[in-house]
Amino acid sequence: MTAETMPAKEPVKHHNRRWTILIPVIMFIYIIAYMDRVNIGFGMTQIREALNMNATQAGLASGIFFIGYLILQVPGGHLAQKWSAKKLVALLMALWGLCAIGEGLVHSYGQLVVFRFLLGLFEGGVQPALMVLINRWFPLSEKTRANSMFIMHNPIATLITGPFAGLLLSMGDWRLLFIIQGLLPFLGLAIWWALSADRMEDATWCAPGERELVAAKKAAEDPAPVASDWHQAVHSPYVWTLALLGFLVWFGFYGLQMWLPTLLKQSFTTDWEVGLVSAIPPVVTGFAIWFNGRGADRDKRYNLRVAIPLMLGGVILACSTLVTADMRWLIVAVYSIATACQLCFFGSYWTMNSLLIRPAAVGAGFGIINGIGNLGGFVGPYVGGWVKDTTGSLPASTAIFGGAVVLAGVIALALTGAVRREMAACEAIV
Repeated sequence: MTAETMPAKEPVKHHNRRWTILIPVIMFIYIIAYMDRVNIGFGMTQIREALNMNATQAGLASGIFFIGYLILQVPGGHLAQKWSAKKLVALLMALWGLCAIGEGLVHSYGQLVVFRFLLGLFEGGVQPALMVLINRWFPLSEKTRANSMFIMHNPIATLITGPFAGLLLSMGDWRLLFIIQGLLPFLGLAIWWALSADRMEDATWCAPGERELVAAKKAAEDPAPVASDWHQAVHSPYVWTLALLGFLVWFGFYGLQMWLPTLLKQSFTTDWEVGLVSAIPPVVTGFAIWFNGRGADRDKRYNLRVAIPLMLGGVILACSTLVTADMRWLIVAVYSIATACQLCFFGSYWTMNSLLIRPAAVGAGFGIINGIGNLGGFVGPYVGGWVKDTTGSLPASTAIFGGAVVLAGVIALALTGAVRREMAACEAIV
């Protein structure tokens, strides 16, 4: 072994600690957030009876979360970059935990709406802050895998949330569901505070070799650190283009929930069968997320790894009404592939965001992109309902949703030149 090769060995020994400590903690935080966001759906039958709510009120109580969710997107990303992602996430976790517990203590419809709005408000600043942290801890060569591991929380949470909610409901009622799951953020807060850090030099568990290796790569990519500037984010055309892409994706993929889950339940009649086949799409999605993210870090073809899943998923959505209840396993296959397409683009998408947005605009830019993207998920149900009521045609609705997702894929392809220029600039610096 020569003197030149020996220094390179030390960082490699410890390169997994960010993956085995920080990423699992981030995933755990957002699994808890997912549970507290969707648990109202599992308890809604009991809630409506207890609070004397009609269907419209139930819809508003569920949907008001997303109005609150939008408010702290930009401030959350900006504060995470300018102040402290660790402290911001810790504060928001404590506040959303209190709101989640509060949902279990309400005695009127109005109180429930207030707590749901506040829950969305405090959860809304968390994802931009976590994306800022990932952007800070992982160099470009690892960023897509890191982003992909973050979105892996979704299929994992999908697998465990239903059974966990069912267990709590069987032990008590909807109040117990909210209170127990509202306590989880405080467990997450303790873990987060012990193991997270705004920068690698602040993490005692991070080995010096790993710290030096990542610091060298990050310094080559961003040789001159800059202060957070939300004005740059607002005036960046890439921020708004990428936000539109996200909006179209989350708007369009609402169509998945209009038809295929119902068809799945019609085709598999027993609870055991439905439970078994419902686990297949999240498992397929998890593998798709991992392989697409890992492949993107190798070939750097981020645009294609965003565009291809979106275009395939959009076509499947547009044609989904051709599948009928007697095509049992075709339904499972279509639903699995469509769900995988909905999420496996995420890692490359956020790497594109990191490449195209100037360093000073990252925090606020991530907030704008995430906020507008999630707004698509709020608008989708209303547009879908309006189209169905106006035309009386479910295929018309799914065609619109599928077309939106395909258009998002086209936008990703249109940004190929810009991404290549940024990649070339990074390689020139290195």
